[in-house]
Amino acid sequence: MTSRAKETASMSALLVNEPKSFPAASLRIFKRAFRKVWHARGGGLYACGFFLTFVWLEFSMFFGEIYEAESVGSFFSGQIFEFLFRFSVLSIQNTVKALMWPVHIIMLSPAVGGLIVGGMFLAFEYVIKEPLEEWLFGDDEDSDLAAEKKHRKEENQ
Repeated sequence: MTSRAKETASMSALLVNEPKSFPAASLRIFKRAFRKVWHARGGGLYACGFFLTFVWLEFSMFFGEIYEAESVGSFFSGQIFEFLFRFSVLSIQNTVKALMWPVHIIMLSPAVGGLIVGGMFLAFEYVIKEPLEEWLFGDDEDSDLAAEKKHRKEENQ
């Protein structure tokens, strides 16, 4: 919690003092979060699906709360505590929903949903996975991918 609070404070200061640097810093934080999910969920289609589903549910919930507010003033004054409480409880629900993302696809139609998930697996495994890993871990000097890339570079020289 302490490191997240410090990171939030530094990002806020960066946004105020150097707004041009904010997008790159945000991307680094996004990639670090994605890497953690990637490793925790096995580093494949399931991890990618979990992360994308969770982000979609969180954004949908956040913007839905803003849309339902009567005015900007009421959102920030009276509803902020209720919003934070609902946001935290709904975030837990979103985590559970995101963990079950393949089930939601298959529930649409078992046969078609199964084919969609199978097609997603093949597309991910043969088309998406390698470029995604390169993007995620290419600049991370501690990753296995970066070590392998460095080893190949040394062999070629």
